[in-house]
Amino acid sequence: MKRRKPFSDNGSVTTEMAVFAVPVLVALAMFVVFCGRAASAAIDVRAIAGAAARAAADAPSAALAPDAASRAAADMAASMKWACSTAADTAQFHRGGTVAVSVTCVIQLSDLGIAGLEGTKAVTATAVQPIDTWRAGQ
Repeated sequence: MKRRKPFSDNGSVTTEMAVFAVPVLVALAMFVVFCGRAASAAIDVRAIAGAAARAAADAPSAALAPDAASRAAADMAASMKWACSTAADTAQFHRGGTVAVSVTCVIQLSDLGIAGLEGTKAVTATAVQPIDTWRAGQ
């Protein structure tokens, strides 16, 4: 007759795996979400820079281009509650030239969807837009 131990180790590996693997998988999932949200924020800042550059290129003069870029960036960033600043390079602002706009947005890391993540991150993007050759004025 076979004697059985009163307390068997059968199934203990499964329990240990659950205790250790589940928190690791949850942390990995949170990291993937954070990376996705950070990439999304970078894409959004690029879109803001593009809109600001288009607004600057449509401005009637080089003197009004930085203001137009700043307003366009503020309008797009308002729904995201980000503080964005713009810098417009109007050195080539003439028919057939270009205007470049750099946008820097300060993003709260707590807005990226990870509980307990504090601080801010500055995300910068630059867009260049051609100025229409056939535009009126100038």
